[in-house]
Amino acid sequence: MMQTSVLELINKIEQESGQLTNPERALLITDGSVTRLLEAFGNAPVGVRTIQQNIIQASEKIAEILEVKPGEDVNFREVDLYNKNNNRVLIHAISYAPLKHLPAGAITRLMKEDEPIGMIMRDEKMESRREILSIQKISLPSDDLKRNQMAKFNLSRSYRIIHNSRPIFFIEEQIPFPLFTEDTVVRVITPSRLHIGLLDMNGSGGRVDGGSGITLEDPGFIFEISEADTFSLTSQEPEVAYQVQPILEKLNMNGLSIPPVHIHIQQSIPFHFGLGSGTQAALGIAAGIGTMIGANFSTDALIALSGRGGTSGIGTRAFFMGGLLVDAGHRFGPGRKKDSFAPSASSSGAGAAPLVGRYNIPKDWNFVLAIPDGLAEIHGQLEYDMFQRYCPVPQHEVQALSHILLMKLIPSVIEEDLEQFGEAINDFQNYGFKKCEISLQSPVITDIIDAMRDAGAAGVGMSSFGPVVYGVCDSNTSAIISSAQRIMNQWKGGKTICTKGRNRGADIMKT
Repeated sequence: MMQTSVLELINKIEQESGQLTNPERALLITDGSVTRLLEAFGNAPVGVRTIQQNIIQASEKIAEILEVKPGEDVNFREVDLYNKNNNRVLIHAISYAPLKHLPAGAITRLMKEDEPIGMIMRDEKMESRREILSIQKISLPSDDLKRNQMAKFNLSRSYRIIHNSRPIFFIEEQIPFPLFTEDTVVRVITPSRLHIGLLDMNGSGGRVDGGSGITLEDPGFIFEISEADTFSLTSQEPEVAYQVQPILEKLNMNGLSIPPVHIHIQQSIPFHFGLGSGTQAALGIAAGIGTMIGANFSTDALIALSGRGGTSGIGTRAFFMGGLLVDAGHRFGPGRKKDSFAPSASSSGAGAAPLVGRYNIPKDWNFVLAIPDGLAEIHGQLEYDMFQRYCPVPQHEVQALSHILLMKLIPSVIEEDLEQFGEAINDFQNYGFKKCEISLQSPVITDIIDAMRDAGAAGVGMSSFGPVVYGVCDSNTSAIISSAQRIMNQWKGGKTICTKGRNRGADIMKT
């Protein structure tokens, strides 16, 4: 049916519009599975998304191509073949199939399932060949150009699939040009953090909050943000994408314009366990999108977009600089930055707390994390209620914590004195708001703390509202891990992680 050779038509397109890539040439001339080629060239699984499908009567043109009578029933299907990893449309296809030429099994699958025609034919053992009818370049309508700024025009081809000497499909495909380009990908690797404790939840001195925390290497989020036709969010573990969705909505509400990108969460921090997952997710996504679109967001701008840091500034500072961090909280009282006791999630208007100290964590210190199953961090309304119930804490306990922080915790890190650092961590659990946080948890938490201390940890504490328990050591690591795991196994199970302090913030790479 086609008078001009395939190569001549490709040469004509290249003379008008520039050289095609080898994958684009292959897609135009292949007489095999288009889906398999797309998966090979894109190094990603390809899905089929049905736009519309119904039984129609063959027009004279379609009847002639399919070698049936005008008016006979044919299955009409319009689909997009798309990259499952980033949701990008690779090929838009329309197919016509004469029902009387198809086996019953093929008809059923064609009409009920979103799957490639080639796979249906393979499974139904339908030997076939493809007969190319046309290859051409099609200019895009102006609306399509606006929606897909990367596409310049479409490559188009039509062909028949022949089985048992009869046409069983007539297919028209449109391929956006350029199709396979080097996509911009931004990769963000965040730290996590341990919150040692809030310092002043009394407020009588005119300030509130304040405290200290430790930046950790693991666990952390790994976000991969890539260009796409529409926005999509996926994750290695499906529930993680669900948990991140409200964070995206808050970023948008706070003024972050989210472009059509694909965000894949390759690794995550457990949510609501006291490791700062919400702050790291919000800042990681905001910073990654900013890098993708070329926006030079300042530190303060990113914190404002995230809506975090209104009580503790440890998580936000951990994202930017790592290390052991100490912040001085917020001015407190009528007309001040804060006029009530509340968690960060309810205090976004307070702004970032001033950083008063940042210190490198010794490289030979290990941090053993015990994450018990069957418990979750106190958050949301319950967390807010706890602030209202337990604050203000006694002033003398605030003074005790301040002394521990200044005279034990900070100098022990500077001098790399693990024994005194452990003492400071242990002491912190007995005063102020931290004492209240531990009292709200199951007794298994104190059992884990005691077991890890007995096994040789220099210091053991609970991060934030928990339930994660952490121990610091430079030896006896295996024994400390075993002791924590034994208690958790007697409870409802759980896992341990051995990690290091992290003396830098998040890594953001654009390729």
